[in-house]
Amino acid sequence: MRYAVIAKGLTLNQLEAEAKKIGATDVKKTKLLSQIFCELDEAQATKLATVPGLVVKPLKEYKTDQVMTELPPVETISDVFYLLRSYFTPPLTGTGLTVAVLDSGVRKTHRSLLNKVVYEANFTDSPSADDVFGHGTQVAFVVAGGMHALGEKAGVSPGASIMNIKVISDEGLGSDESIILGIDRVCDLAEAARKKGLWPTDDLYPNVINLSLGGEDDGDADNPVRLACRQASIDYGLDVIAAVGNSGPKMTTVMLPACDPEVIAVGAIETNDELAIWEKSSRGPTVQGETKPDFVIWGTNLEMASNKNDEEYVAKSGTSFAAPMLSGLTGLLWESGRRAYGEAWPFRWTEARQFAPYFSTKPVDAPVKKDNAYGFGLPAMGTMLGQVAQTSAPAGDMTPAMNILVMMAMMTGMAGGI
Repeated sequence: MRYAVIAKGLTLNQLEAEAKKIGATDVKKTKLLSQIFCELDEAQATKLATVPGLVVKPLKEYKTDQVMTELPPVETISDVFYLLRSYFTPPLTGTGLTVAVLDSGVRKTHRSLLNKVVYEANFTDSPSADDVFGHGTQVAFVVAGGMHALGEKAGVSPGASIMNIKVISDEGLGSDESIILGIDRVCDLAEAARKKGLWPTDDLYPNVINLSLGGEDDGDADNPVRLACRQASIDYGLDVIAAVGNSGPKMTTVMLPACDPEVIAVGAIETNDELAIWEKSSRGPTVQGETKPDFVIWGTNLEMASNKNDEEYVAKSGTSFAAPMLSGLTGLLWESGRRAYGEAWPFRWTEARQFAPYFSTKPVDAPVKKDNAYGFGLPAMGTMLGQVAQTSAPAGDMTPAMNILVMMAMMTGMAGGI
């Protein structure tokens, strides 16, 4: 049976040595994260677990989840984000953002994803990083698909770049091992970019890890994937954004790793109804009692690139697609802030959460505080700033803070018109 062995004081080399001393075989170790993976029988695993400075965990299974839906209405999310990007002069496109999509692969030859994929890696048993299962292509499209043009099918930040990190097999399954090795690779790329002196806006400098996948939350803070996500966020400065799952309206259904406090957990609201929570969007609290999700955003009846051929599109629903919408929104917010404050201006959802009550909105009958259906709500300014979007001042004349406030206000105003 395959196990993860987690360092709790030992170095990676010491971890490997202890495992091999017990008789572990087929050992794989991460480069940066404090874990190895190996084959052990039950007796060996029990014996290894007695060694101080490490934790032994059997591997868990992870899946993606998606719901096929009817074609979207005439006015789509592509149109909404086109208008949002166009409010600024020149239009925002999310340029400078690189999102590592840890999923089932990406059909990079699709017309909407040409030249978007800047890096690929495959941590599954599948023969290539291509998307056979049919999920990662849609996720990548929501982040960065298409181009900024009227009537063009496009994602949130069409100027962004994608790293295709395949951790879900052609059969739709992943494990702690594939996901953690994928996270480890992204952390390594971020560290390498930093050492080379690259700007965070460089294509090969990952900024966000998107995880539109999950496993059952067992309340284990030492879950290997949760540990890897925390290390990626805290030690390597990457926003880790994850889908909460499609098991609502039942409570305590948020998947891992979205259940971890460090991870940005995203639920879905109805695309064609003002701020109505999607019935299937998973709800908190987590098994450990954390209030989740963190944010909600549109996630139903979305038209996205298909993995079947280079011209085809498909309509789907799911928190799997709400998560990359938030990942893509990172690019617009970050680009707007850089214009105002300079290229060194950073943006992280992890840090923005402390201000979330001031820039998020939810229905009037929802709890004011963070709750287990909406979290903080849709990232947008409340009604008191709703008129900011009507200002006649050109974008270049606005104060630095107003650029972001206008964007948030516009999202609030558009939420009911989709």
